[in-house]
Amino acid sequence: MSSTQFNKGPSYGLSAEVKNRLLSKYDPQKEAELRGWIEGLTGLSIGPDFQKGLKDGIILCTLMNKLQPGSVPKINRSMQNWHQLENLSNFIKAMVSYGMNPVDLFEANDLFESGNMTQVQVSLLALAGKVDILEQF
Repeated sequence: MSSTQFNKGPSYGLSAEVKNRLLSKYDPQKEAELRGWIEGLTGLSIGPDFQKGLKDGIILCTLMNKLQPGSVPKINRSMQNWHQLENLSNFIKAMVSYGMNPVDLFEANDLFESGNMTQVQVSLLALAGKVDILEQF
C-alpha cells in the first residue's frame, strides 16, 4: 500500500481557503530552529524535507526517549504505513505523558499526509518550549 492511497484530491472552496491559510502561517525559520534542536538531541539527520524526514515517526520517538527515557518503548523501523502511523501515535501519547497541553498536539495524519504541517510545527515548538522551561528548574 503506498502513501498516495491516503492522499485526498485537491481542495476546493472553504477547505482550500483553510488549507492555504494554514500554509501561510508555517514559518520556515522556526522549521530550521526545530530541525537544529531535534537533530542536536537525537543525533539523527532529518534530511532536506522536514515532513518526509519525520513522517515515519522514528526520529520523533527517538526524541521523546531522549527527553523522557522509556516513554516510547518500541520504535517500529518498518516502512509500512501502519507502522509509521503507530510510531506517530506513540510519539503523541508520549507528549501527553510528558505533560503537553492537548490543544498543542497534532494528529498523526497532520504529519503523515502533510495535512497540517502548521499544527505539527506548533506542537514541536510547544515541546521545545516545555523542555526549555523544565531545564531552568
